[in-house]
Amino acid sequence: MADDTVSVIIPAYNAAAYIVRTIDSALAQTHRPLEILVIDDGSKDRTAEIVAAMPPPVRLIRKENGGPASARNVGAREAKGTWLALLDADDIWQPGKLAAQLQLGSDPSVGLIHCLPDHRNTIVADELTFEMMWDQNWIINSSVLIRREAFESIGGFNEARELISVEDYNFWVQVAASPWRIVTCQQILVHYIRGIGISSNADRFMKASLFNVEDLGRKLHLPASVIQKKRNEIVFGFGLKALYERELPTARRLFWRAWVDAPSIRNGVHLVVSAMPERVLHLRRNAARLFDRSNHRRNAEDTGANGRPSDEAQLAYPAASITDRTKHRRADVTRIQRPMLVTTIDAEEDFDWTLPLSLASTDVTSMRSQHLAHRVFERYHVVPIYMVDHPIASQDEGRAPLKELLQGGHCEIGSQLHPWVTPPFVERVSPRNSYQGNLPLALEFAKIQALTGELENSFGAAPRIFRAGRYGVGPNTGSILRQLGYEADTSVVPLWNFGDQSGPDFRQFSSHPFWCDQEQTLLELPLSASLVGRGARLRPAFTSAAFSRASERVRLPSVISRLGLLERIKLTPEGIRIEEAKRLVRFMRAAGHVVFVLSYHSPSLEPGNTPYVRTQNDLETFLRWLEEFYDFFTGEIGGTCVGWRDVRTAVLPS
Repeated sequence: MADDTVSVIIPAYNAAAYIVRTIDSALAQTHRPLEILVIDDGSKDRTAEIVAAMPPPVRLIRKENGGPASARNVGAREAKGTWLALLDADDIWQPGKLAAQLQLGSDPSVGLIHCLPDHRNTIVADELTFEMMWDQNWIINSSVLIRREAFESIGGFNEARELISVEDYNFWVQVAASPWRIVTCQQILVHYIRGIGISSNADRFMKASLFNVEDLGRKLHLPASVIQKKRNEIVFGFGLKALYERELPTARRLFWRAWVDAPSIRNGVHLVVSAMPERVLHLRRNAARLFDRSNHRRNAEDTGANGRPSDEAQLAYPAASITDRTKHRRADVTRIQRPMLVTTIDAEEDFDWTLPLSLASTDVTSMRSQHLAHRVFERYHVVPIYMVDHPIASQDEGRAPLKELLQGGHCEIGSQLHPWVTPPFVERVSPRNSYQGNLPLALEFAKIQALTGELENSFGAAPRIFRAGRYGVGPNTGSILRQLGYEADTSVVPLWNFGDQSGPDFRQFSSHPFWCDQEQTLLELPLSASLVGRGARLRPAFTSAAFSRASERVRLPSVISRLGLLERIKLTPEGIRIEEAKRLVRFMRAAGHVVFVLSYHSPSLEPGNTPYVRTQNDLETFLRWLEEFYDFFTGEIGGTCVGWRDVRTAVLPS
């Protein structure tokens, strides 16, 4: 039997509504399972009928209802694989889950490999010890790949009814206490479907948790003091939940129990708090929320972020930030002798910009027309960076033209995230969720990871420069990028504010490159944009008001622009006249800028896809704009067209 054979074990009880989706995620694995065993635990719906109709390697095993522990044990006894992969009937795996985990299993001392689910934001150690597991449960069932030999040495799951809902934790702790090693695959590879909340089953769950401690204490011969301390922590923890949910009689009973078992200041204070009238507790909670909101608002004003800093997320990924300016270091551009121009292209699907965003927007036909711009690029030695999104990378029609250009050395590949068309598809598609920075940290991480993997598979190398679709970076984006090995980002649009659409506010940013971390590993290359004109030195409060949404509705920006007082210009052929682009570069050059970033969208190369190119005439004007601008930049400005790595190399600390 090969060392990497995997038997998937799925306990199922009344799972007809979602079992096919779960099985499909197991069948879609890049490392194909030897078998998928679905153990029907006495279901009363059509679960068994649905599974029985599925072809091999899916196999149905039926049994009387006995709970998930007994179902998993039955599956393990029937399994033929060297590894047992546990999967709950309503969860979903990412396609590369098994392959990624098996890479960590070559050491025969590794007994259990788990990966990360998409509903948690906490850092997990690369290897879990008994002390870590005794402290808390770091593992969910659907993340586990366990060596059959390790499973059998522990004796499988404890099937006691009193353990239902914590039988998995009981087993993990026993593995951690054994000679077998538990290692972490540091990838988010499981979509976890949250079940019934603990609050509705608090008493049962607490009893199961206390039974678990006693059971483990007996099996592992733990000291009585260790057992007593853990019991007290469990009772206190459920007391906190009851207090938060304002179930005050329950909270008082639990805090009293905690106090009697272990008198301490903590237990005593909480006992007193639980005795307060509910209206007093409401006043305290409202005051705390007001204080918390005030701190968040102050942080947003200080950093220019979108106003929702996540303390949990910052603790999880503290390394870098694109939006928090207190973490930035200005890049040293003094070694750059000639002005540098980086050309970026948002390589994305064709969709109607006036309609709501849709997961079904996957048309990539406009990629066939990218060669039109390359006629201009070749004359000026431009090697553009295509910021490629998931629909482009995952379809031959989208990626084939880019692969041809890449093989000839005519382009570079970066990544661009459109959350609504990038797996995992967990969130509701909405304007707010189209800005990736509004997503939970785990989900944003999973989407960037999925996009990065798709690009690496399609083009043979992982991208190292990133752009957020709709420029929607958030408080966690920089740290996620650094975690995944990115070296540059180009998501900042200086002076633009997307706050009224729930996006980021870049009004306090300039176009100077900056490092997103103190270690100077992640470089931000903002799009080139500036205020131009006699009013460019006015106070920021005035200039922000001049270009607010309210001002735009009354066409104030166009009025002050015609008067020659103030223009807000960004470097793009989309909606910006060539005279404006030249004026922008001259103004920025006079102000000391030596790095420029130009950008446009790939669908603009076919008429009718974007508001900027509606007709063939518009397309010809668009291409002439590029020709004239590169001629201006390399001639009058004396600049050179470069790649993003050239800029990064030039500003790296010596």
